Amino acid sequence: MAISLPGLRQIYLQQTKRRSFDGHHPWILEHSILPAGTEPRVGEVVDLVREDGRFVGRGLYNPNSRIRIRLYTWDSSEVIDEAFFRKRIDRAIEHRVRFPASSESSMRLVFSEADQLSGLVVDKFGDHLVMQVTSAALLPFVDVISQRLYELYRPASIQLQIDARTAKSEGIEPCQRFLIGAAPESPIEILENGLKWCSDLQAGQKTGYYLDQRENRMAAVRWIREGAKVLDVCTYVGGFALTIAKYAAASEIIAVDSSERALASAAHHAALNQLDNRVEWVQSDFFDYLSKGVDAGLKFDAIVLDPPRLASSRDNLERAMAAYHRLNYLAVRMLNPGGTLVTCSCSGRVSRTQFLEMLQGVSQRARREIQVLENRGAAPDHPVSLSCPETDYLKCVIARVLD
Repeated sequence: MAISLPGLRQIYLQQTKRRSFDGHHPWILEHSILPAGTEPRVGEVVDLVREDGRFVGRGLYNPNSRIRIRLYTWDSSEVIDEAFFRKRIDRAIEHRVRFPASSESSMRLVFSEADQLSGLVVDKFGDHLVMQVTSAALLPFVDVISQRLYELYRPASIQLQIDARTAKSEGIEPCQRFLIGAAPESPIEILENGLKWCSDLQAGQKTGYYLDQRENRMAAVRWIREGAKVLDVCTYVGGFALTIAKYAAASEIIAVDSSERALASAAHHAALNQLDNRVEWVQSDFFDYLSKGVDAGLKFDAIVLDPPRLASSRDNLERAMAAYHRLNYLAVRMLNPGGTLVTCSCSGRVSRTQFLEMLQGVSQRARREIQVLENRGAAPDHPVSLSCPETDYLKCVIARVLD
């Protein structure tokens, strides 16, 4: 029997939850454990044990979070301290240094649960790093993590971000401050797929720019026929639209987004890459645009659907699946026979199986055959942990829609 290290508090797993954690999932929810006599403090290292005292894993406690314990090791002899986090950072970086030089200007250096660093995301934008912390229990180790990142990269700045939603769920205050250096005076210019992009670290979504669709944007290009009419729905700053404009011989590209600010950024990126006249930007709610397009009989040869996260929790999963169905159904109705559908979901609560079953339902309702050509995920700097299915959050299906 593995024995806890001296001085560590033991938290007991409920008997009925015994089988739930055999696969090394890092999240231990409040209802999965027995109440502690005295509640451990935020960030305290604790051992999770079964009711008979058998060791399950070691992690950090947060009495204010629904995720009471985040497990970081299942080795009872491994100590969670500053040296532990330095080693985990090094192990995550070891994977990224194998990437081609063309990816070095921007990439995800640490991907939370996938790198066994639950609650930590680190993105690199040129000479600047952004740390996004989603676990209050990690806050005692922020300084050592940022110091190790500085030793490895010598960046011009390291920014810490804690968004409002995370802060509320973790019982802390939102935060956006620089641990090292200062905010760049202007947006950072990065290179992706031969295109220039500006990342505003002060105003961008998430950690400044969506890096996970890098390979998917180029994959979509392969399926755009010469002279095709293309629609990019939820274009944000133009990632798919401008990549298609640069590399595919499309005759017409229309890009839709509800955000005026996002479309202004997209138009700026078009000008930056000398693609000003290749894309028509349209501000509209995506459901409204597609519904009116169906009613008007609009047809396209390729449609890209890359909506924001629709399922933020298990409670709204059913509603989110209905929204995905409607979105894809409308798109399928607007595609010419043999047209290409590039459809995405960034909702971790939606499994890959559920997403494909949704498309199957769309196929049946529309009475059109859908052939899956590519079943893709996030770029390789966003690896998937088989112990944590939520890390397979990005689904990108490239399909052919027949009569």
